[in-house]
Amino acid sequence: MKILIFGGAGQLGFEILKRAYDLNFEVVSPVLSEVDVTNQKEVNSFTDLINPDLIINCAAYTNVDKAEEDKEAAFLLNADAAGFVAEAAKRNNARIFHISTDYVFSGNGSVPLKEEDPTGPLGIYGKSKLKGEELVQEVASDKSLIIRTSSLFGVRGINFVGTMLKLFAEKEELNVVSDQFMSPTWAGWLSEILLDLARIPSSGVLHATNGGVITWFDFANKILELSKDSIPNARKLKINPVSAKEFARPAPRPAFSVLDTEKLTKLVGRKPMSWEMALEEYLKDAGVIG
Repeated sequence: MKILIFGGAGQLGFEILKRAYDLNFEVVSPVLSEVDVTNQKEVNSFTDLINPDLIINCAAYTNVDKAEEDKEAAFLLNADAAGFVAEAAKRNNARIFHISTDYVFSGNGSVPLKEEDPTGPLGIYGKSKLKGEELVQEVASDKSLIIRTSSLFGVRGINFVGTMLKLFAEKEELNVVSDQFMSPTWAGWLSEILLDLARIPSSGVLHATNGGVITWFDFANKILELSKDSIPNARKLKINPVSAKEFARPAPRPAFSVLDTEKLTKLVGRKPMSWEMALEEYLKDAGVIG
């Protein structure tokens, strides 16, 4: 199987590439100088050249707060470019996996969200990602799979775990939001799921996160518990719980964006790895713990 990955330099793309090579997939991931995904002609030209069986679109504008003031750029990359990639997939009769987010939901509920539940993004990031979902499904409905994930972390890119590890070494005290619930997801695990799905005929929308529910505050404390022996002064660190209202940021976040993964479990034949185990695997992979 020949796989084309857009956004291969990011934290998820990096993990997919690493595992795809190990599994002997034929995989191609252009750098930005080769293909600008916001340029439809470049996307079409490169895709026609490769003629893939599957395209995985990981390219995204992910700075949630900056998106509030950079709406045009967020929609260009998260929506328009997603449509361009879907068009290229259709031209080549390829399947397309499009990576999306829990932020397409308002997060006003208290039970895990199913794929068919009503969306209602609060900020520009979520709105732009939802528009991308819609464009992909409009263009390539029968051969597209929208994969929504949550709170992604990996060895590449900026993410909560990496940020916490950096701050643990620099600060004596941190404030972390304690009233927003989610399911942290390791990019290494998700990449393996995507490659499993590459072998399984499926389309529509699918939720894929690590198992379990946690607040950002409790997640930060677990990261500290596992990493403190390898970070100087981390044992003295104090983490304070604060409300989202107290920790005001430019973009609103959903209060409860836990995704239901029952459909994924049935499709791949196993339950998702727990977020606790995923965090430990990431910390080992990053060389933080032995």
